[in-house]
Amino acid sequence: MNDTDTAAAGCTQRAYLYLERDVATDGPPYNPAELDLMAFEPDEVTRLLGLDPTATWRRGDPHPQFPAPRRFSGWNYEQPARVTYATEDVVTAMLDAVEPHAEGLVNACKTLGMRAAIMVVIEMQGSRQNDGDISISTPAITYSAATLRRAAALDLALNHDQYVLID
Repeated sequence: MNDTDTAAAGCTQRAYLYLERDVATDGPPYNPAELDLMAFEPDEVTRLLGLDPTATWRRGDPHPQFPAPRRFSGWNYEQPARVTYATEDVVTAMLDAVEPHAEGLVNACKTLGMRAAIMVVIEMQGSRQNDGDISISTPAITYSAATLRRAAALDLALNHDQYVLID
């Protein structure tokens, strides 16, 4: 299936680049000392990376959805969601956006002790049939060797978070 079949897809995907401290921890759950080690200044990441984030926060900032403050610092660069089953297309679009900043990414990770990854969030829409069974189509998550080499050249991990939403 390709993106021209979006009306029937029932699968929305988005990707974001994120950076986090490269520290060894015993958690989760994390102890206060580990949380201190994991904290960082998002503006410094932006300065070194040279890519404007779509979201940043500091440890201790108010959380928009919960009464407790944020436990972690965060730096994300997210691309818009797409209705598609083609996970590799979502990842290659992110790589296209990040590769011009490769030197800054390496510099930010090395200077600040960070690691970087692309997170792909996949939301699949399913439906309950009259007999109670659930019908859902899921993407096959596959990557070409070329895409994996591109991610590896940037020292990026690839992570996937998947959700099934039922009508």
